Amino acid sequence: MTPNNPMSAADVAPPANHVGRLILAPRDAEVTPDRERLLGILSDAGFIADRIPGRECAYRIGPEFSALIAFVGCAVAIASEPRTGSPFCHVVVPSVSAYPRWFQGRNTRAPRCPGCRARLSDWPLRVEQFEQSARTHGLDRQDSAVICPVCGESRPIWSWDWKQQGGFARLLIQVEEIFPGEAVPTDAFLEQLERYSGCAWRYFYVQD
Repeated sequence: MTPNNPMSAADVAPPANHVGRLILAPRDAEVTPDRERLLGILSDAGFIADRIPGRECAYRIGPEFSALIAFVGCAVAIASEPRTGSPFCHVVVPSVSAYPRWFQGRNTRAPRCPGCRARLSDWPLRVEQFEQSARTHGLDRQDSAVICPVCGESRPIWSWDWKQQGGFARLLIQVEEIFPGEAVPTDAFLEQLERYSGCAWRYFYVQD
């Protein structure tokens, strides 16, 4: 059963000095692998450990986390234990939402048409219209369609090319306290997710 009030990225409140999050999600924003199975996959892989007390959907990072997420550049020291008021790296797997939810940050930029590569300059309005329609009428691919102002092709708003600066998902994995571009999931981890969940995955970053 799909919950009526699904969690979003804001439901686990970050501290004031939150640096950002890495989000992994099915490449097809409409796809929803079984959440309990996904948690089992992440636990078996050593990506997550035990649940953080008082946070239903949040987990400590597991013993293989640093082998599955590659940090870019110099060696990065990350805090992984909860401390009151201090940021720490952890994983959040929110409940499945009834329709593709929008995740953006101050790093989000206009998406490009997958066909002609034209930019969608009025994307904030298009996203708002889609969310209003989805909340009122549920998921409707026709209502979610956006016509490219250049080539005229019609595609759901979530299928535009948002690069790694935002995106849509009904089920996702949030890695908190990751600066955009600071870390990437390894190919082996993405392949593991695809093999056991039955769908391809992508990743992007959101900076509050």
